[in-house]
Amino acid sequence: MMTSIFNSLMPLVLCIALGVGLRHYRFVPDAVWQGIDRLNYYVLFPSLLFLSISQAQVVLSEFGSVVMVVAIVLMLATIAMIVASRLGVSHDNIGVYTQSAIRFNTYIGLALVVSLFGNDGLTLYSLIIAIFIPIINVISVLFLTVHQGLSPKRLMHNLMTNPLIVACILAILVNLSPVSMPTAINELMRLLGTASLPLGLICIGAGLQFAGLLGRGLPLVMMHALIRLLLMPALAFLVCGMMEITGIGRQVVVLFFALPTAPTAYVLTKVLGGNHALMAQIISLQTMLAMVTLPTVLWWLL
Repeated sequence: MMTSIFNSLMPLVLCIALGVGLRHYRFVPDAVWQGIDRLNYYVLFPSLLFLSISQAQVVLSEFGSVVMVVAIVLMLATIAMIVASRLGVSHDNIGVYTQSAIRFNTYIGLALVVSLFGNDGLTLYSLIIAIFIPIINVISVLFLTVHQGLSPKRLMHNLMTNPLIVACILAILVNLSPVSMPTAINELMRLLGTASLPLGLICIGAGLQFAGLLGRGLPLVMMHALIRLLLMPALAFLVCGMMEITGIGRQVVVLFFALPTAPTAYVLTKVLGGNHALMAQIISLQTMLAMVTLPTVLWWLL
């Protein structure tokens, strides 16, 4: 089993390491990295989500218990952030810590799910993404703008222009429609989606930032990261047990909560005026720690 876990994780680690090396030796200019990341976020990754969800041979209601587990754990994490804001966490930082608690690195998650659980795992994981990406984005925007006076119009604009949300909504509509997508369109989505995961992992490596992390705030950031990467998957495992969810459903849900936070959280934090420097450090630290915690969680889970 450890060999299977190692073989699944090592290509991901090497892709991230490749991104670190390419950025360090300036093989690709910084402006080009931004363009690659934008291409992946707006075109390639939505294509992968669209194809996976639109072709899923399942009904959402069949996974009601799994959806409920994810909702419960996310709700508990959100409540914990509300309590933290009442205990003195600054307005600039509360949105950062909230995103680091509830957002997830979809690139790493999809790559692991495909490697470990095949098409069944990919379908379930894609459905979780389709349901919770909009919810997580709403919560993130609310916490980032709570001190600014939230405009419902601005919130709706941010959500309806999010390419991942748009791809998920369109894919669900296509899945429910009796009309099949043309073969040429499906093949186009497949080709674009195939490029998404390795490119996304390389961009993660290129975007790692550790400058300023080794300061007085490191113990808090480290504790928060370990809670995110170890305690939350343990909580998900416990809730799955309470709801009698076993097999691939439990495995995918626990893996979902064992993932580090999403690199896209940095962009949202910067746009909405949060502490984007702290967000970059947390993303980098969680990504590196996950190379240790993910094998531990997977070994225990599988």
